[in-house]
Amino acid sequence: MPLCCLVFNETAMRADFCTTCTTKRQHLTTDAKSAMAIPQTCLRRWHWVITLATFTLYFLVLGPMFNFSILYLSLQGEFKSAAAITGWLGSLSAALARLFSPVTVLLEQRLSKRAVTLIGLVLYCTGLLTTSFVPALGYAFITYGVLSGVGANLTLHSSLQLLLEWFAKGNFARASAIALLGSTGGLLAFSPLLTVLITNYGWRNALRVLSGGIFVVGIADGLLLTDPPTTEDIFPRQNRSEDTEQNEHDMQNVRKRERADESCEQENEGKERTELLDDAIVSSHEGSNTKPDWCEVWRMMQSLELWLWSVANFLTFLGWTFFDINFASYMDGLNLHSNQISYVIMGFAGGEIGGKLLIALLGGRLPFKYLYVVVSSCLLAAVPLGLMTIVKTFAAIMPIAVASGFLRSGAYGVLYAAGAELFLEKYGPSTVMVLTLVPPGFGILVSAPLSGSLFDVTGSYFASLLVIAAIFICASAAFLCIPVRRKIRSGGSCCSSASRD
Repeated sequence: MPLCCLVFNETAMRADFCTTCTTKRQHLTTDAKSAMAIPQTCLRRWHWVITLATFTLYFLVLGPMFNFSILYLSLQGEFKSAAAITGWLGSLSAALARLFSPVTVLLEQRLSKRAVTLIGLVLYCTGLLTTSFVPALGYAFITYGVLSGVGANLTLHSSLQLLLEWFAKGNFARASAIALLGSTGGLLAFSPLLTVLITNYGWRNALRVLSGGIFVVGIADGLLLTDPPTTEDIFPRQNRSEDTEQNEHDMQNVRKRERADESCEQENEGKERTELLDDAIVSSHEGSNTKPDWCEVWRMMQSLELWLWSVANFLTFLGWTFFDINFASYMDGLNLHSNQISYVIMGFAGGEIGGKLLIALLGGRLPFKYLYVVVSSCLLAAVPLGLMTIVKTFAAIMPIAVASGFLRSGAYGVLYAAGAELFLEKYGPSTVMVLTLVPPGFGILVSAPLSGSLFDVTGSYFASLLVIAAIFICASAAFLCIPVRRKIRSGGSCCSSASRD
């Protein structure tokens, strides 16, 4: 065969082979992109899975805790304890569900938020179970007050902070409103459930049933929690690197014939991949070695705005905790039977759900700061409290309960969003969580002893209701001082989003 034909055939075979390999590379690249689209889509939508998981955890943990007023009657009836002491048990548990936040932050530096959440869930269920065996009320302060309270904080703090990190760039108000609907949904669902269980099986067996059910569902739900991705494309880059290595293996024969050109191309691609992966790794570990700045902590302690925020939150939760601890006792004093008490609590929960749904629908469309929603809810809450001093019947108390629940959604539904709006950019998510959880914890801790002591002294809740109404007015004034101070310092509008101290 002539030499020219051999050269021509070899050249044609090489061209065909290169064309085949190029086509295969294009197909592999297309397949790789399709494979990469799946995890990217999951990552984009997984934040709503985190929202629903947080909703479920709030439903399971705060449902029984917000219905302590039903358990309150059974405990007081069996142990013959004073109203202040019995109520303080529920206050201690609910207070530690917030006051333990600084310790939770330290745990989150060593463990993942999912691990902290699951540990808290185990402690919470253990507290409910061991409370069912206590021979005296004093032991319940350890089992229910401390153990369940600490477990609730680990679960709620970690899951909500994780939600804040997923929505740090926006839409947190809507996500938090949906997640916090879980607490109100739990209040609505556990009220008749706890009433039926206590009526038919006693309060001890009721706690045992609840602890087992919450444990099973909560663990399965907590496993869905995961940290947000630190960089969007680290996994696609890894997939692209693996696909490129496969392509290089398929084209070894071509590289043997054109070694000089292919080696240069391979070297350039290798450098590019290395640089991309190095950048991704550096980005994923960025800020991981930060240390606490104690000077910054000292400056925070000197901030007037943070003190105003803390005092206002303290007073707000001091007032609203009455409905979690003493509301059933108040209605028992009106001679309402257990089913009517359960219906009123469900009406209260229904009003709160309606308010939170409204907040979730509005999302970020409000023309003013979320802080003003909290202010309005506290200021208007004084009205139904005043009416509660004069009503005597089930028909009269029901609409008041619904209105009170709707107003409480203004505080419970957007409080975290208001804190993030005011302080997130300057102090970060961990500080916002502590500022929004710890001061309310002290308010909850004081609420039941205050209302219970006034009841023990006067024999009714008349004085307690008037004091709580005054507390709400003071809380509104403290909240309003924050935007007023910013307006004075900046010379701008009260609705300005600046966060300078």
